[in-house]
Amino acid sequence: MTQDQHMLELFYRVAHTINGSLDLDTTLQAILQAVRDALEVDLVTVRLLSPGANALEPVASIGVSMADLAALPDEIRPGSIHESVMAGETVHIHSADLAAAGLPPTSGGLVSVPLQVRDRAIGSLTVYCADQCGLNADTLTLLHGIADMAAVAIENARLHTSLVHIAQAMTSSLELQPMLSQVLSATVLEMGLKAASVRLVDSSGKHLELVAAHGLSERYLNKGPVQISQSPLDRRLLAGESVTIYDVTEDPAFQYPAEARAEGIRSVLAVPLQVKDRIVGVMRVYSAQPRPFTPVGTAFLQSVAGMVAVAIENAKLYEALQARYEVLKSDVSEWYRFLSLG
Repeated sequence: MTQDQHMLELFYRVAHTINGSLDLDTTLQAILQAVRDALEVDLVTVRLLSPGANALEPVASIGVSMADLAALPDEIRPGSIHESVMAGETVHIHSADLAAAGLPPTSGGLVSVPLQVRDRAIGSLTVYCADQCGLNADTLTLLHGIADMAAVAIENARLHTSLVHIAQAMTSSLELQPMLSQVLSATVLEMGLKAASVRLVDSSGKHLELVAAHGLSERYLNKGPVQISQSPLDRRLLAGESVTIYDVTEDPAFQYPAEARAEGIRSVLAVPLQVKDRIVGVMRVYSAQPRPFTPVGTAFLQSVAGMVAVAIENAKLYEALQARYEVLKSDVSEWYRFLSLG
C-alpha cells in the first residue's frame, strides 16, 4: 500500500467513526486508535479546554493511563506548550527538550496540534513518538486534518449530550423555580460557562424580573432593576434579536458594567425567550473569560431558550391549575359543610 493510499484509508476510518457515533468517549477512542495505528506511535492524547479556559484537561488517551496523564502540567501558562497550541500553533518538541518543558523524557518527543472549530481552539491532539518524531510534511498535514475532524466530532457530541442533559433537567419538575434552576445549572455546565440567568417581562412591561439564576452572587443579583428603557441590550432582545457582548466592561449596551467587572463577568450571550410570536423574557449566559460565541454556540442557546420558553408556559399553566384545584377543593369542602349543617 502506498503512502497516499495509507493516508486515504486513515481519513476514511476517522470520517466513518465520526459519522457512526454521537457518543464522545467512543468517538475519541476510535480516533486515537486510528492515529496510533497509522502513524505507528506509542502514545496519543486529547485534551480539551477547561470551563475556566485556564487549562487543557485530559479527556482521552491511548498508551498512557488517564491518571499518569493528569499528573502532567495542564495549566495554560505563558510560554507553555498549551498556550502555543491554543494560539493555533503546531508544537514539536524533541526528547532533549522534554524535561525543560516540564514533561518526563519517556519518548523520543512529541507533536501537539490544535483542535479547532471555526478558527476557535477547543483543545489539543498530541502524539508522543520515537525517533525524534520524524513526521514529514504530508504526515503533519494528515494529523491536522484528523484534528479538524476530531474537533467537529467533539463539538457535535458535546452539543448532542448537552441537549439531552438540559432536556432531562426540564422534566425534573413541573414547578417553575426548581425546573429553571436545574436547567440553568445544566446549561452552565454543558457550555463551560460561569453563570446563567432568566428574566421575564413583568406585568407593567417596563422591567425584566429575575426568576432564576445560577452562578451569580447575591450582590450582583441585587445590583438594581433591569429597566427596559435603560437597557439597549434588552430592547434588542425583546425585538427578537440574539446579542453577543465580547467585553461587558467596554460595551455601552450593558446596563451594569462596573458590577459585571466586580462579579468577574467578561462576555455575555443573550437570547430572547419566545413562545410562538410572543417574547416573554430573556436568557443570558455569562463567561469569566473573553469569549467570541460562535454561530453554533448561539444557535445552541437559542434552541435551549426555545425549550425553556415552552417549559415556562407549561409551568405557569401547571401553577394555575394547581391554584384552581385548591379553590375547587375549598368550594367542595364548604359545600359539604353546608349540607352537613342542613
